[in-house]
Amino acid sequence: MRYSSSCRRAETEMVPLDEIHVPEKTWLKVMRDKGQIERMRADFESGRRTVRVVLRPRFGGGYNIEDGRHRVIAARLAGVGFIEALIVD
Repeated sequence: MRYSSSCRRAETEMVPLDEIHVPEKTWLKVMRDKGQIERMRADFESGRRTVRVVLRPRFGGGYNIEDGRHRVIAARLAGVGFIEALIVD
C-alpha cells in the first residue's frame, strides 16, 4: 500500500489529563453509561493498560478528543494524571 505525502503524521505520547478539553455536554452524555465508565475506571485504578485515545491539538492549547471520551472521563474519575494518546495533526 502506498501513502501520499499528504498523509498526516501521528505521535503516541503520555498527555496530562488536565490538557484535554471535555465539554460539559459530553461529560453528561458519557456519564449515562455508568457501567462502562466504572469498568474503565477500575482498569485505570488497577494499572491495567488501556487502548490509547486519539487527540487533536486545540487552538489556543490543549487537546480535543477525537476518540476515547469514555476513557478520558474514566481516567479522570480514577485520579490518573496522564493518559496514553495518539496525537493527530
